[in-house]
Amino acid sequence: MLGRLDQQRNFFDEILFNHMLPADHPLLDIDRAVDFSFVEEETADLYSADQGRPSYPPEQLVRILFLAVWANLSDVQVCQQLRYNVLYRYFCRLGWEDAIPDDTTLVRFRQRLGEERWQRLLQRLVEQARAKGCLKGRWLVMDSSPVVAHAAARTRVQLLREGRQRLVQAVRQAAPPVAKELEALAEPVPDATYEDQDQLLQAEQERTEALLAAITSRQAAKAPAVRRVRKQVERVLKDERVASYADPEARWGHQRQKKPFFGYKMHLATDETGFVLAATVTAGNASDLEGAPALVEQARVQGLRPRRLVADKAYDATRLREDLVRQGIRPYIPQRTQRQRLPKQGFTYDKRRRQWICPEGHRSIGQSPHQRGGWLVYFSERACRGCPRAGRCLSRSQTRKVLYWHPGTEANRPRGLKRALRVRTVIERTFGEAKQWHGLGRSRYRGRERTAIQVLLTCLVLNAKKMARRLQDARGSGHGKRRAMEWAAA
Repeated sequence: MLGRLDQQRNFFDEILFNHMLPADHPLLDIDRAVDFSFVEEETADLYSADQGRPSYPPEQLVRILFLAVWANLSDVQVCQQLRYNVLYRYFCRLGWEDAIPDDTTLVRFRQRLGEERWQRLLQRLVEQARAKGCLKGRWLVMDSSPVVAHAAARTRVQLLREGRQRLVQAVRQAAPPVAKELEALAEPVPDATYEDQDQLLQAEQERTEALLAAITSRQAAKAPAVRRVRKQVERVLKDERVASYADPEARWGHQRQKKPFFGYKMHLATDETGFVLAATVTAGNASDLEGAPALVEQARVQGLRPRRLVADKAYDATRLREDLVRQGIRPYIPQRTQRQRLPKQGFTYDKRRRQWICPEGHRSIGQSPHQRGGWLVYFSERACRGCPRAGRCLSRSQTRKVLYWHPGTEANRPRGLKRALRVRTVIERTFGEAKQWHGLGRSRYRGRERTAIQVLLTCLVLNAKKMARRLQDARGSGHGKRRAMEWAAA
């Protein structure tokens, strides 16, 4: 049954909180600025209206999870703090005699809500901030940042060896005599037997396939645990880029060319002040462009109508620009290094002959379609070989100049890119705050959905902090006095 918060405190709690709470504290500013009553509205369908024992109030549980992220505490630590920390008990609406939820309750509640419902809670907070005048919403700023997985990555050889051990262990629980017959196939192949890593990998694959074939003919193969482990091992054999059995959804990605990471990517969209409007999480090997349409759609669902979008060169795609223009959004996205404006490099286009002309006057001799759209334009090897600019124009592996050209490359590129990129710095500060103060540099959990819930919870905390600061600034300044009075009366 749905439990509800008792908004009336007893006489003893009032005296205790009045004497023990600090006069000024950021958590108290958040408590005054944010109305968490929308939590009960969004979670009421998860509970029976009149059957069963009353649950912990959903708003109270969300406040506890919020507090854990705000103070960068684990579920166990925040439950321990609630036993004696008066400030934390006040924020979480816990009287001195009220029972404290244990960490298992928090884990189950967080998973029960799921990613979609946490998305809705973030949207409700954005709506509240908009109603209180904390949003501008003229710009949409997008970017992504890595979240390191809560698991160690393994090589394929290590995964095959570990997978066989897991398979035999699962068989041992279902049929111990069968596992004893298969123990030899679970042993690793001796490294010294093979000259290179490729041969060793091939031998490990053959031994793993032999173990799978041996298990198939046994009755133990029907056990649920055996089937589950077998699917994981088969994914490794198929080379689906699995790098960990502990977190099979995590993938290797690159923050920069020479800086790989193992985990996930969080994609955020903020307004020009850094207020998080939308968030999504993908595997680490996903491109930034994969998360862009979902972020724009989430912003539009909330009724926001940004007129400009700014992002870095990872979002340089003609299709994305065209989609944004159709939605009435002006894109400010710099070009990738390999897609620099050809006129700036000295190349000109002859529309009548449909040829590109290089700075030395040589014309292109042909073009072929590119898999991502556009064309690859080729120049003559003979002309490039004797060109005085060959040393600067060609790479070491090139024998002739090859250009990438898309007819829409120069379209949808408004002026003011430098100013727009200065606006984009707000999202970098948002990422920095989330990682430095709220532990978002590394996932607390395993799996993409659980990591996404952590990201959404952190975004709730970031937005609540910004709301409290802005409303406090509005109350303290003459310019925002009217808005502050309206907020106080609400």
